[in-house]
Amino acid sequence: MDDEVSKGRPVNTPIKPIAETWSGFRILDIRTDRLLSSWLREAGVPDGALKANELAPDFLLPEVNGKLVSSMQLRQTAPLIVTFVYGTWSPLCAAGLRALHEATPSIRAAGARAIAITPESGDLLRNIKRDRRLDLEILSDLDLGVSLSFGLVSVVPAEIESRLLRRGVDLCASHGFPFSMLPTPATYVLDQRGIIRRACVGPDSITGAKTETMLAALSELDGPKPRP
Repeated sequence: MDDEVSKGRPVNTPIKPIAETWSGFRILDIRTDRLLSSWLREAGVPDGALKANELAPDFLLPEVNGKLVSSMQLRQTAPLIVTFVYGTWSPLCAAGLRALHEATPSIRAAGARAIAITPESGDLLRNIKRDRRLDLEILSDLDLGVSLSFGLVSVVPAEIESRLLRRGVDLCASHGFPFSMLPTPATYVLDQRGIIRRACVGPDSITGAKTETMLAALSELDGPKPRP
């Protein structure tokens, strides 16, 4: 899914492309992640996933320090890039967060904000943000409520669930559901009215290349000019 946006001012600061890195992950982590990504590609984009030109639901979620962050308040001051990942235990998602981190200076220069949303919470996210030196607002969607409102949640097949359990990732226990569910990775550009101006959904939506695509979309939005 890669939808059109309206036209406007250019962004003059490109971001540096970033390759996915598997550093710090076990072979089991990488193989399971590739299986999960392959399944997501075969399953396709969830039917209910929000698309361009639709109104994004507003949400209120805690940041890693416990502070509640309002999407309404953020978008009223600047366009938003919102990236959903299914867990920092995933090499793909870890690379996606790194790509968004690398893009953050250019996103800010474009007069916009970037936030990442994950089902994880607490000390884990604080440690990840600190240890990986991520200059990002990472919000916790522990009960998958916001992910569900964007139409991104899918039930995980039994084979992948068993592999995740062997890795120590218990999705049922984490999210309080009787079956394992995960949000499909996705990146959205929201204008200041909350309208989705570009939507990329699927395992390839959080790569460095897609982050650059989202940054290009920002250049075509009317909004506050970047500060000198």
